[in-house]
Amino acid sequence: MIHAFLTLALVCLALSTDAFAAALARGSRQRTHNIGQAVRVGAVFGLSEGLMFLLGWGLARSVAAYAEVVDHWIALILLAAIGAHMIREGLGDHPDEVPGEPAAQQRASPLLTLLTAIGTSVDAAAVGVAMALAGTSAWLALAIGLTSFVISTLGFSIGPALGVRFGQRAEIGGGLVLVAIGVSIFYSHVTGG
Repeated sequence: MIHAFLTLALVCLALSTDAFAAALARGSRQRTHNIGQAVRVGAVFGLSEGLMFLLGWGLARSVAAYAEVVDHWIALILLAAIGAHMIREGLGDHPDEVPGEPAAQQRASPLLTLLTAIGTSVDAAAVGVAMALAGTSAWLALAIGLTSFVISTLGFSIGPALGVRFGQRAEIGGGLVLVAIGVSIFYSHVTGG
């Protein structure tokens, strides 16, 4: 029971690190912002993460009977690939920027925020597939959305103080967590424990 809760909590936190890093980057480029703006940015990221997870979860549940023999392999490959991608992004020196526009001049426009949120939540759909195949409930989408909302709101709010580098480190940590969860799912299916 504790292991399952810890795994689900880590999934929520790991998925929210992408959104946190992006919201932190958006917030670090703002000259001024208020709590309402931070809440709006957090809401966009939270909804995007939760809905994309639910989309992936629903897709996987519709084909779960056919994938049962290889579901642990799918979970391992998806989570390891997403985790590796997050680690690579976190190690890279290319923060969330709009090409051709100096970082200091970027604004958290609604369209740019939405596109960034969708881009960072594609991994949530893949994790939704993996988690559905591992037998988790669709209610996890709500937990992921709420966690991403809170973490993104916080990231946008503290962006000017912490800067983009902290967000990149958080993304590395989230990637490592997803890889570890993928290995754990695989191990528990292979060993029957």
